[in-house]
Amino acid sequence: MSNDNGLVDEFEKLQSLKKDIEAKEEELKERIIELAKQNNTEVLFGTSKKCFVKGYEKVVYPEDKTFLTQIIKDKGLYEKFSSVNYFKLSPAIIKGEVGREVTDLVRKEKAFRVFLKDIQGGKR
Repeated sequence: MSNDNGLVDEFEKLQSLKKDIEAKEEELKERIIELAKQNNTEVLFGTSKKCFVKGYEKVVYPEDKTFLTQIIKDKGLYEKFSSVNYFKLSPAIIKGEVGREVTDLVRKEKAFRVFLKDIQGGKR
């Protein structure tokens, strides 16, 4: 194994900090929303920034979408509202499962994922 010059440890530290910051950010957003509701306002002022709190309608779909999908199909709306799942299409293209007509329209390039995993038993 090669020496990482401390890069892996620094990456781990930053990932942990990011997770903590995101949790704190969510908590602050909730508190800001509550304060705006209590004050019946959409704008709160800080020292150097103002914060807009805008409510909007959000559609929450049922966990099991089978019945909903069937109704959409029955109404002839499926083609209008369905879309290609690129997350599933990409591996099929890489494996050559979709045909040349599709693969000729895309290009493949090398990408990298960086992730951490615990070292078993403290070994490096």
